[in-house]
Amino acid sequence: MIKTIFFDVDGTLVSHKTDSVPASTKRTLELLRENGVKLVLATGRDMSQLKKLPVRDIKFDGYVTMNGQLCLDENGKELFGNPIDEVDTEKMIELIKEKRVPITTIGKEGPYINFVTDQVVAAQKAVSSKVAPIGKYHGEEVYQFIAYGDRNELKTLVDELPNCKLSWWNEYAVDIISKNGGKLAGIKKYLELQNQTLDDAMAFGDGENDLEMLKAVKVGVAMGNGEEHVKQIADYVTTDINKDGIYNASMHYKLI
Repeated sequence: MIKTIFFDVDGTLVSHKTDSVPASTKRTLELLRENGVKLVLATGRDMSQLKKLPVRDIKFDGYVTMNGQLCLDENGKELFGNPIDEVDTEKMIELIKEKRVPITTIGKEGPYINFVTDQVVAAQKAVSSKVAPIGKYHGEEVYQFIAYGDRNELKTLVDELPNCKLSWWNEYAVDIISKNGGKLAGIKKYLELQNQTLDDAMAFGDGENDLEMLKAVKVGVAMGNGEEHVKQIADYVTTDINKDGIYNASMHYKLI
């Protein structure tokens, strides 16, 4: 029996072709809730970004944000956090000051970026999001960095960050998070707090940063519009987000 379902946001709940959550998806979420299933977002985004997206008006039972780095309950109260190691943060701040790589810094108060390039604009446009405002580091705990540029060059960043790893979400953009972080780490902790296990969980996703959680949960569903390597590891591949993907998978598993 599935007790909790984790949903990626971009390309899974929110269609960036229509900049909306499909009507069939909204109705499916209502029916799942009526049937006693907990609904949780599992996303690379932070809460300040989620409040600007079409999911802001949908009720969820929890939020696994910034790829599992900061998790909140249904009221936005922190359940647990996993900030980036202080030494690695200091190294990233020095890189930010040098302005060789565009980098967004994200703490509890939201994101800011050191400078903007065409690649930054393209990556953010792909997920219907504005570029973060220009800002400076003021000593706060950092939960996630986002670096923009050539993928091969960005891969070398982790060579200098022994306590971090990369989580890709765009051709030109990568999330930098704690080595022990990630969506899977976040959902494991959330389930533990609910006295549940991965065998009680289902997840929907479409991108590279969804791979771990889709493989680990009882049922991992890839969206029809998802990346091919995500579809290959999924337990089930549903239809496109704009062709009732969430609804069709929920019907297939007799959850509604």
